[in-house]
Amino acid sequence: MSKNRILCYTGVTAILAAWITIFLSWKLNPWFNVFEDAYSDLGGPAAYHREVYNYGLILTGLLVFLWGAYIAIVSRGRFGVIGGSYMALAGVFLALIGVYPSGTRPHTFVSTWFFIQADLALIAIGMELRGFLAGRLIVALSVLAFPLALLVEATLGWPSTAILETYGIVIIDAGVLLATSIICRETQNSRPSS
Repeated sequence: MSKNRILCYTGVTAILAAWITIFLSWKLNPWFNVFEDAYSDLGGPAAYHREVYNYGLILTGLLVFLWGAYIAIVSRGRFGVIGGSYMALAGVFLALIGVYPSGTRPHTFVSTWFFIQADLALIAIGMELRGFLAGRLIVALSVLAFPLALLVEATLGWPSTAILETYGIVIIDAGVLLATSIICRETQNSRPSS
């Protein structure tokens, strides 16, 4: 498998790394309740083996950074370059959540900006891929994510920060999977045969 092909799938690898980090940290912290806590509590001062969560997020952030950089490099249009750059920046913010875990002053800022950057990145990437149904779906999911989150909060209220985070992560994961399915296929098909 070529280096470019591997880089194309770092977004999918990041999804797996994130969920493995969450579930492994959850297993190490039986007190964690998804309906009461935030995922960041798994890396906070009260957590057992908090380094698993924090280093897991740093690794996941690196993978997100690599995927975003790959998107920016292979994109033929400005929206792809912008989206890839924003996604690379989102990877930096995700890694910073591990560097500044729950209980530190910058934590709320870096965790909030991770979600904002990732959402903005997916909107731009989706606009780059607007000729595909999946590209239009990425834009729709990403544009509607924040207003729907606010609507749920205003009407029902989110039961916990972890449930809200799960919602945000699932939206990001869906966008990354859809974008990867198009971009990896397109970049593979556009390579000259040897």
